[in-house]
Amino acid sequence: MDDQSGAFFQPMDDAPAAEEPIILGAPMDDFAGGGDYLGEIDAAPPAVFIPEEPQAFAAPVIVAPGVEEVDDEDDYEEPVAASEPSPMAVWNDSWQVTLKERKDEENAQKGSSVEAAESELSKFAAQRDAKREARMQTNRADEQDKLEAIDADLENDNSWQRVVKMVELNQDAAEGSLDCTRMKDVLILLKNDGDRAAILA
Repeated sequence: MDDQSGAFFQPMDDAPAAEEPIILGAPMDDFAGGGDYLGEIDAAPPAVFIPEEPQAFAAPVIVAPGVEEVDDEDDYEEPVAASEPSPMAVWNDSWQVTLKERKDEENAQKGSSVEAAESELSKFAAQRDAKREARMQTNRADEQDKLEAIDADLENDNSWQRVVKMVELNQDAAEGSLDCTRMKDVLILLKNDGDRAAILA
């Protein structure tokens, strides 16, 4: 270990060291003395202001396109129109024409369909009215015949005729049922023989 390292690791002395003066060097005898005499300040010539000459800057150069001289106004030509329209414009025009044709065709078909539907509806209504009228006439005729038959039966003295109308005489006997042939014969006999029917009544 060298001296400097050893001094670093030595314990510190608690007693403060005595203050010693710091000496920077020997004082100068005369700071301003011993130099050349420059003279009095007032004896110096006055200062003269010399103005600077202004600098002349060059003007900026602007390059402009040349101007074509026109000799006569009659030589003026109209600007050339645009050549052909773009393919997109041509396609749009053709598509609009196609759409208009389709719309016209659709309207024509719609009108014809509406007319056909109206005619069919009128025919259907006429047929329905005709069928209803025919059915009503048939019903009225049947009802009239039935009323006339009822009136005739009421005026008839032979009541066995009304009984025979209420009985089904043409129906065949079913298998396993009673034989009603004798009864049917008696009813028919009474219906046709008025004198005997009057005796039984």
